[in-house]
Amino acid sequence: MKLGDPAFVLPERRARIDAVVANRTRTLTVVMEAFCDPQNVNAVLRTCEAFGIQTLHAVEGPMKPYDRNKKISQNADKWLDVRRWSSTAECLAHLRSEGFAIYATHLGERSTPMAGLSFAGKVALVFGNEQRGVSEEALAVADACYAIPMRGFVQSLNVSVAAAISLAHAVERREVERGRHGDLPDDEAQVLRERFYLLAVKQRSRIAKAEAVRDRIARHARTRR
Repeated sequence: MKLGDPAFVLPERRARIDAVVANRTRTLTVVMEAFCDPQNVNAVLRTCEAFGIQTLHAVEGPMKPYDRNKKISQNADKWLDVRRWSSTAECLAHLRSEGFAIYATHLGERSTPMAGLSFAGKVALVFGNEQRGVSEEALAVADACYAIPMRGFVQSLNVSVAAAISLAHAVERREVERGRHGDLPDDEAQVLRERFYLLAVKQRSRIAKAEAVRDRIARHARTRR
């Protein structure tokens, strides 16, 4: 039995992993654009994991680059794919080439209620810098801009709250328009399940080292025959 074999994981844990993978998607994604505080990225990672978003795109900001903080992310990052980009243009050009519609969070003349947006296809939600908001570069290529309705004096939200509200709506709309949220192809789902089975083994480093030693001994024995 090799590390990553489902037998290493308790049946209840395997069932939980299988259910999570069934609700994972890469056709709804999040772009964090040039954030000043990298801890905001960790907070949004936690939100993405909770809503089944497998991939997050982090455009490096003017301050400290994003780095994992498991206290804030609650280890959500270990289950996700984080792609780092040096520029907004490069990131959004890639997403556009993959067939994603770009929806930017922005309060302005172009803004439309989120309820009017379609989530039937691939969608990338762009969240801007804490101080400046979404860049002009992102606004220029966005298919739509939306604002979260607020009815108090405050007209801004913490980005993790904005992401949570946006993703909750997006997932709800996907389920209505597409019939389901999770949509990984069978082969991708299987790869992800195997990866999660491996990550779920707490002593995986020690087991991996033991397997490596065992394999070396076996190879050495074969060469001496």
